[in-house]
Amino acid sequence: MKYLLYFLALALLAACDSGMNMQSGSYKYLYDFESRELHPEYIIYHHRDDSSTIFFRIKSSELLYARGGSGSPFISKISLKITTTEIGGDRVDTSSLQIVDTAHERQGWLLGSMKLKMPQGIWNVIVEFTDLTKNQTQPGYLIADKTTAYSGQNYLLKKFETGEPIFGGFATTGQMVEVESDRNKNKSLPKILHLIGEVKLPPPPFSTSQPELPDLVNSTMVTPQGSKGEMIFEVENGNYFVTHDVFLKSGITIKTSNSYYPEVRSVESLEWPMRYITTKSEHDDIVKNSYPKLMIDKFWLECGGDKEHARELIKTYYRRVQEANYYFSTYTEGWRTDRGMIHLIFGNPTKINRYNDSENWQYGEDGSAGMLTFNFHKVEHPLSGNIYVLERDPGFKTYWERGVQNWRNGRVYNE
Repeated sequence: MKYLLYFLALALLAACDSGMNMQSGSYKYLYDFESRELHPEYIIYHHRDDSSTIFFRIKSSELLYARGGSGSPFISKISLKITTTEIGGDRVDTSSLQIVDTAHERQGWLLGSMKLKMPQGIWNVIVEFTDLTKNQTQPGYLIADKTTAYSGQNYLLKKFETGEPIFGGFATTGQMVEVESDRNKNKSLPKILHLIGEVKLPPPPFSTSQPELPDLVNSTMVTPQGSKGEMIFEVENGNYFVTHDVFLKSGITIKTSNSYYPEVRSVESLEWPMRYITTKSEHDDIVKNSYPKLMIDKFWLECGGDKEHARELIKTYYRRVQEANYYFSTYTEGWRTDRGMIHLIFGNPTKINRYNDSENWQYGEDGSAGMLTFNFHKVEHPLSGNIYVLERDPGFKTYWERGVQNWRNGRVYNE
């Protein structure tokens, strides 16, 4: 893809950088992808002890392109305003950037970056992304952790052929990638560990079991290509963990997926999320069939009763799969996580209370007889900072079975 960025103005007043965590608070549409018209993505990279970079991208199809006058080209104007606040301190800084992008024959990604002054510490970051032509702003809430040189934000994952940053940490199988780490380049060679193994679906919310989290014990070492210790290698299936930490507690994880992720386009991305609402024999019949798409269509037609209703069910279910991939991805696809599982069956909560180490999802109004609450606790893990494990309870069995049966009967919970 070709990126044409024309910078009108750049004002930097100091600041920081960011992680991918929302701030604590009470939210209603925190994980509702469709409630937003703009979906910018961000990467924080700590390239020096006193400064960092925020990379950003957005699909050009989400921006409004208009002519400034007769005969002039169609252009889009956007701005970024970044406010950073030191956690536990009084320091507040603001940075801003404006960009003009000329319309292209082929829509793609608009890609850019901002370098910011930022000393060591932990920072709250608010990024206000504005389409100036639409006069529409989408805020993003991030956390920048610069307390160590070993955390994932000190590594930048890039496409080797183009040097473009890889957003979300997902690379395509067979892709050549490069990992950059300026703050660690004068240290000993990093460890690159390859983890292969099946990632099981999480147990249902009423189970007495907990999800199985991977560890690094059974990983194998990877020797990177390059003559000067560059971290360049071809990714295969599984996960890669790159670190300079001798205790293997902090680093960057590279996940492999299809080239469309987090979008749902391939037949495989259609069939496996269905496991939550199918029996084992039904799902086996789908994945083992020579024409799985026909089996998938047959299942949804039986749920919907007619083609039109079946299409609506499919649209809603796989929209939730994509939302789960977008918001809940860890070392695996977002729909395979505890939060992804609940999101697929029950949809967006009425309210989400988010804390530093947990989330509380509430379905129904406060005090109502039918109110349902799920509690998720954050788990510290070297492979991801986005792992939240559900507080399981046998009392969820009735709600879960009802939610699954609603899907099979053509009724959608919380729509």
